Amino acid sequence: MRSHSAPSPAWEAIAWGTPADPKAAGPNANTPVVPILLDADLQPFDTRPLAADSIERADGAVFLVAPATATPCPDVLERIRAALSARPDVGIFYGDDAVVDAEGLVTSVHCKPAFNPGLLMADDYIGFPLIIRASALAAVTPTFGRREGNAAWFAFCLEALSAGIGLDRIPHTLLASPLARPKAGRKARARVLERWFRAAGQPLTTAAGLTPDTLEIRRTLGDPPPVTLVIPTAQSRPKDGDGVPTDRPHIVQLLDSLGRSTYPANRITVLIGDDREDDAIYRGRADRFTVKRIDTRRPAGEPFNYAAKMNRLWRAAETDLVILMNDDLVVRRRGWIEALLTFAMDHGVGGVGGRLLFPDGTIQHAGMTGGIFGVFAHPWYKRPAAERTYADWALTQRDCAAVTGALFATRKAVLEAVNGFDEGFALDFNDVDLCLKLRLLGYRIVYTPFAEMAHHESASRTTSFAPGSQTARFLRRWHDVLAEDPSYSPQLRTDTDVVAPRTDATRWITEPGTGAAAAR
Repeated sequence: MRSHSAPSPAWEAIAWGTPADPKAAGPNANTPVVPILLDADLQPFDTRPLAADSIERADGAVFLVAPATATPCPDVLERIRAALSARPDVGIFYGDDAVVDAEGLVTSVHCKPAFNPGLLMADDYIGFPLIIRASALAAVTPTFGRREGNAAWFAFCLEALSAGIGLDRIPHTLLASPLARPKAGRKARARVLERWFRAAGQPLTTAAGLTPDTLEIRRTLGDPPPVTLVIPTAQSRPKDGDGVPTDRPHIVQLLDSLGRSTYPANRITVLIGDDREDDAIYRGRADRFTVKRIDTRRPAGEPFNYAAKMNRLWRAAETDLVILMNDDLVVRRRGWIEALLTFAMDHGVGGVGGRLLFPDGTIQHAGMTGGIFGVFAHPWYKRPAAERTYADWALTQRDCAAVTGALFATRKAVLEAVNGFDEGFALDFNDVDLCLKLRLLGYRIVYTPFAEMAHHESASRTTSFAPGSQTARFLRRWHDVLAEDPSYSPQLRTDTDVVAPRTDATRWITEPGTGAAAAR
């Protein structure tokens, strides 16, 4: 068994400069791979291969950056060369990695999504290994020293992003590390991000996240823009333990809780679409924000259509920034509006969702994932909010395939681009369908745990289950997306809503005679 601080002998056992199969065909079959091994501070032992003249001579090569103590998988060359051939548009690849303890047991596996800018800023999810084309290193030079600390490669990835260099994953466990997962520290990342934001002229800053390793990205709003909260209601009331409706409707509880928000009240308009004629519950209120009410009663016999109602309401808003909300929400975090607008004001973002908890403190929504159970599902549904989730994703800002429409910040211009909700999805799937349509236009969908609400769920409507025709229609339309959600990983399970790696994600590590098992 080797020391945890000693370089892995596997680095010397691989023929880096030649193909594993001399007869292999393909544009990248003979691509040389140059290992750049890092010390405990994530600095290269030897920087000479990264010098400008060395990069020029290595034109066509790729560089594999990884801690020296880690063990590469046995077929790392084949995996790298296959990715190079499949994605000539990508300049920097990253792979999954695992941590192995002294007894050879896998303690964690880091299965990474496709490039995820929200998650990269909040947490250095990319980490190592990095596989970098020589052309990318010729365009962006990594800088090592005290200023970057152990975040030099994190800074390199940000600069590459600014230079228009593509980043994407190789969805395979390429490294096994005997140490704690090698990644840039939070304080070092924060310093790098602050400089990057300033250089890009972005009014963003960092703060401590909800976990020791993560950051919160915040927007400096200056003059806060006006925003409209769009809320449908039928004046339904929560029920007590005996199932008896209580005195205060959900919409009243929400309005009361909005008063706790830190966003300037004179910039908030609450637009309520009410299915009840009686307005007695609103009389005598002294809210500091503006409240407008629209009569949304339906003709007798007309079925409820949530999508149609919301389309009518957001179109009636007089501000570009809108936050679509269910009426059965209660504010839990005072800065929830600022948290949503941090991303909703980014013209590359199409929609932003928040963290929703049931009244009993379990998770209702922390982003949605395609492919789980063959549909779109809520990971960690009904799990205790205090329970740790995979990679702390439930507590981390990140891009998602979709977020719930129960709390959805966006812009009217974005909704107009896709004609709002598809009214063919009267009850369910309309929010996911909207998110997927926006993503097809190139917009990002972002989840932030800093916009946290309590949610009774579905109090805004009277029907709980979507007709089978709507389910079939959704599956026909989005089958390809369900097959592989880029914000998830092919190495994560889809047969459970408790996110976890597949057993075969670490097979090369745990099976005797291969990879890390042999190196020990």
